[in-house]
Amino acid sequence: MIRSYFPKCVAVVALLALSVGALDTFSAAVYEHTVILPNRTETPVSKEEGLLLMNKNIDVLEKAVKLAAKQGAHIIVTPEDGIYGWVFTRESIYPYLEDIPDPGVNWIPCREPWRFGNTPVQQRLSCLAKDNSIYVVANTGDMKPCNASDPQCPPDGHYQYNTDVVFDSGKLVARYHKYNLFAPEIQFDFSKDSELVTFDTPFGKSGIFTCFDIFSHDPAVVVVDEFQLTAFSTPQHGTTRCPSSRLFPSIQHGPRPWESIYLLQIPTTPACT
Repeated sequence: MIRSYFPKCVAVVALLALSVGALDTFSAAVYEHTVILPNRTETPVSKEEGLLLMNKNIDVLEKAVKLAAKQGAHIIVTPEDGIYGWVFTRESIYPYLEDIPDPGVNWIPCREPWRFGNTPVQQRLSCLAKDNSIYVVANTGDMKPCNASDPQCPPDGHYQYNTDVVFDSGKLVARYHKYNLFAPEIQFDFSKDSELVTFDTPFGKSGIFTCFDIFSHDPAVVVVDEFQLTAFSTPQHGTTRCPSSRLFPSIQHGPRPWESIYLLQIPTTPACT
């Protein structure tokens, strides 16, 4: 069992073997890197400055995606806050957010980058998945406008969500708003309801949740129970749930200047370590 003791978590993908398609096994890459941070996360920057920083981190991610795909991985899970960092205020995180639509819109940002406004981060993630024929699971920020008719609408007129996205062949196939925020995540709003988000793959149906979610009944336990989880990949601190699942950590690193990638062979049958 692998144990890690770092303060940050990453995006979590739960791999649910409800049905097995053409593949009896699949390879999952779980990635970590030293995130390039803003000089001062509590000071707002322009949209242009925010995008410049995010592109630097996506440049690093691009190398990992290409390496994972070259080594035969079918899906790669990347770090929570891995695109822009952490310890923001509500105001200072705003330049890093994009409006992420419901996946039901049938959208490939790599081909239609302006269909839902200015979405350069989603475009790059989409192209990484499309160009490398790999599922890309990434964590970023979603912004949803609201108005006075909504009694819970924040004073600044929009919701801000810690969000996971999944791209397959460039298409946005899943979007999940983190339900259980960790105490320091003051930059984000809590989702009104717990979401059970799944997406279909050639190696089975997959579900997704994020970091601190794993310590709560919703959505982690609900996803496991409702969809009969047989294997899932998560960044937690090396915990193992037996006999029906295996947890693989993907912990984000702080100041240490090194990068690594874990290529994992996960069977689509119940397993335990």
